[in-house]
Amino acid sequence: MAPMLSDQSEEFRRRAADCLALARATSDPYTRLSLLTMAQRLHTMANGSAVEFDSILRSFNDEQLMCPSDGKPVTQQQQQIQSKKDDETN
Repeated sequence: MAPMLSDQSEEFRRRAADCLALARATSDPYTRLSLLTMAQRLHTMANGSAVEFDSILRSFNDEQLMCPSDGKPVTQQQQQIQSKKDDETN
């Protein structure tokens, strides 16, 4: 199991480096902040234990489901498509 964790750690480090490079290249401060935050989390995940990784990943996923402006869960609405045949008969 150790090689798999090592491979994951290296992948997290590569992704963190990608985020840093993108943060340097963007001029938008909000995008830069998001990329720097992601790089920091990836670096933490790369250097943590498996138990810490599970906790960090769960926390990160929970945060992604929250709306950043009001802290409420994001909800999605679905639309039903009406067929043209139904529209013509009514």
